[in-house]
Amino acid sequence: MGTNTILLIVLIACILFYNYIGLYISRKYGAKVPSWPSIIKSKDYTFYLIYFCSIPLLLNGIISILNDNYILPLVLLGFAFMLTGMYINFIARRDLGKRWSPLADSKKDQSLIKTGIYTKVRHPIYLSILVFWLGIALIGGNFFSLLYVLFLVALKARIRKEESELITRFGEEYKEYIKGTPMLIPKLRTK
Repeated sequence: MGTNTILLIVLIACILFYNYIGLYISRKYGAKVPSWPSIIKSKDYTFYLIYFCSIPLLLNGIISILNDNYILPLVLLGFAFMLTGMYINFIARRDLGKRWSPLADSKKDQSLIKTGIYTKVRHPIYLSILVFWLGIALIGGNFFSLLYVLFLVALKARIRKEESELITRFGEEYKEYIKGTPMLIPKLRTK
């Protein structure tokens, strides 16, 4: 088996593992995973933006590998980012438990989670997505990897929508949480 085949299998396995295990963890901790028809009916445009921006990144990575047009150190760094993103995602889903949803809305019975990884950042699942897809952009390692910028714009729109929902739902409690907890990048500890 050639290097390209191995890299392609690892890339596809990472994508499948990231999605399958993420949903498995969410279900295990009691989250209700909506069906595609209910996601479509929600008309959450930010969900579509993220997915439509991620598809070209993934295709770019696959095509770069298939055409033997990649830089191996970037590919290895990309896989390291993907694994890091997976780890963050799994922890965040576990800590969020039954409150996880793929949609940027809050439920009536939802409570604000400020424990576990949520003490470090307000949106660790989005952090995991950023890190994971940065890895895929690095695997592509070409001009088309700059599509990652569109992905960042889509994710920023998603975070703004969700933050607005959370402020509406939790009011001052969420505003206080904003003051003490970074959005995506954890603060470095200072002595």
